[in-house]
Amino acid sequence: MFKKKRFIAVEEKIAGITGKNNIYSDDIELMAYSYDAGISKAIPEAVISFDNINQIAPVIKILYQARIPFLPRLAGTNLSGGTIPLKSGVILNLSRLNKIYQIDTTNNIAVVEPGAVNINLQKELEKFGYFYAPDPSSQKVCTIGGNIGENAGGPQCLKYGVTSNNIAKLQIITPEGDEITLSENDIGPDLMSLFIGSEGTLGIAIKAWLKIIPKPKIIKTCTAAFLTIEDSINAATKIIEAGIMPRALEAMDKTCVDASKNIIKSPYPEESEAMLIIELDCDYENKLEEEIQQVKHICDNCFSNFFRIANTETESEALWAIRKGAYPAMARLAPNVLVEDGVVPRPKLPEALKKIKTVINEYNLKASILFHAGDGNIHPNIIFDERDIKKVKIVKKAGYEILKICIDLGGSISGEHGIGIEKRVAMNWLYPTATLELFQKIKKSFDPENLSNPDKIVPVSLDSRKTISSKKYSPDNKILTNLLNEVKSKYREGVESIIIGSNSNLNKNIKSKSNILKLDELSEIIDLDRENFTVKAEAGIKISRLKELLKASKLYPALPDYKGTLGGLIAANHFKGIKDILLGIDIMTSNGEIHSFGGKTLKNVAGYDVVKLFIGSMGAYGIILNATIKLDSKNRLKDIKTKEPNTVEKNPFFFDFKPGKYQKRLKNVFDPKNLFNSWLYGDNQNESEIGKENIFSFKEYALDKLHKQNELFKLDGQNKNK
Repeated sequence: MFKKKRFIAVEEKIAGITGKNNIYSDDIELMAYSYDAGISKAIPEAVISFDNINQIAPVIKILYQARIPFLPRLAGTNLSGGTIPLKSGVILNLSRLNKIYQIDTTNNIAVVEPGAVNINLQKELEKFGYFYAPDPSSQKVCTIGGNIGENAGGPQCLKYGVTSNNIAKLQIITPEGDEITLSENDIGPDLMSLFIGSEGTLGIAIKAWLKIIPKPKIIKTCTAAFLTIEDSINAATKIIEAGIMPRALEAMDKTCVDASKNIIKSPYPEESEAMLIIELDCDYENKLEEEIQQVKHICDNCFSNFFRIANTETESEALWAIRKGAYPAMARLAPNVLVEDGVVPRPKLPEALKKIKTVINEYNLKASILFHAGDGNIHPNIIFDERDIKKVKIVKKAGYEILKICIDLGGSISGEHGIGIEKRVAMNWLYPTATLELFQKIKKSFDPENLSNPDKIVPVSLDSRKTISSKKYSPDNKILTNLLNEVKSKYREGVESIIIGSNSNLNKNIKSKSNILKLDELSEIIDLDRENFTVKAEAGIKISRLKELLKASKLYPALPDYKGTLGGLIAANHFKGIKDILLGIDIMTSNGEIHSFGGKTLKNVAGYDVVKLFIGSMGAYGIILNATIKLDSKNRLKDIKTKEPNTVEKNPFFFDFKPGKYQKRLKNVFDPKNLFNSWLYGDNQNESEIGKENIFSFKEYALDKLHKQNELFKLDGQNKNK
């Protein structure tokens, strides 16, 4: 809807902040902001550019008060229509905000503005012998702010993680104009990770503290070719099984390489159908050479018909030019390219690729396939001409079928490109309606008027007619059924509950009473996927038992020695490294709803990151029923130690946790009656009262609860003796 008039009412006020020359409303100027790297289009009412990050909050407050939709935009390289102004409104152009404030090699931190271009940052870091891990293929133009919005990955994410694993702190402006700072060291639920990947729907990052890494002394790039895609994936799996963790493990099909020949000469044999790029890094030459020989041996055993080691940086750059030039190479063949972004568990890659190729052939389309062989992320690049309406419909239909294939195989609809506009419909196939409604409530908790990049991520119309739903969860054991019935009963009666696992975080004298929900009986391994290197275990399992059971299979979770349970470790955030290995959780909210988030894929940006939000949630948002974590074939955390909380005073539940405005709102999303671990947010569930300091201290409230339970237990014992 085109509504220029509503912006005119506030234009003068905004011009007083940004300067009139930074406001654009001419039709031709607006046309340039009506599209991005996706295939959707819509025209904004106005575009505002900024010269200073301090201008952003006052402008947002004006737009919010005037109820004018707005969205942040930088390079527009997202591939899912994330920066398309569906409700018209105002585009906030942040591209000039590109300062690199600081490169701190003592604390391994770089502080940057959102418009800093990824490759420019890398070049500055290189002067100090450092690098920033996320390296999307579009890094020559994409920005750090855009990377944060999409939770971008790139080839190096296999070893070093995606954007959310490489951010220490964020300064953000919320949709209402509040300026807040979120950090990985915050006590309580992980709001920072929830914000990363939210595509501008929860606010705007204006400054980021990035984790930077010293460059390894030696980096070697190898490449191998195979007669079949299946052989290439088998080789990738065997490399990881051998305990080798490549810096990158990328794959391309023949179509992709052939298209790239127009850019750079291909070294691969003509008959090859699949190619791998394997990049290794290390500080020790002997160890690296040993790993290279292992990789070559594995590729040979998987019927590789070509293997080469890049001996110079120029040779390495030439190999990467084929991989990173694949998208522009396909774009030269037709006016438009649809880039899909499905992800499946790595062992499912051969089946997924076979089915995807069948879809492409059935619709008589031309496409190349790139895939991150190490993490199961697939990028079919389908070329077409948008002027052919019939062809556009066919391409979109094929894209949806590809996403359905990924869901069917236990995967997800996006590993790193986000949902934006173009995958909203597919969210209906991935999540049940109740979970999508939960996402809507999360959005509303940050943006009550739905003004910040509205109508993205969550479908506008929720469809309960599910033909596919890999996320549906139904209790299939007696313990879980009893827990579900008890939670529903307490919800109806408004009874508060204390959530505990092994009781390691509460008074040891407390016995199981009516208001305590113990989870220690949920203590089994649900699914051990040796090929995928993942395990799904119930939350009540002791860490020591989990590690012992996995050790028998020669698999190791990157977890420290810890006396408590898996759920307790996550909920209390005893171990910061849990963020890097936690892939999925199933939770139960206080009304008895069960929701499943994440899963067995190593990357997943379909929806808000509730998985990481529950790290440090301390049982107040919901019960963690089980968790899926990634494993390793080597024990890389032998020396990790954690401080055990042995008394109530050392308990993380009694830290000086003071919930802020948005933590309180999220509490209302998951537990509006404040029934779970209620002392953390106070007796009143409304935003102004939850956790109010003048009511009581959290510690006093909790100890009072525990004291009453002890008294009840003593009285109950006396009655029994009588």
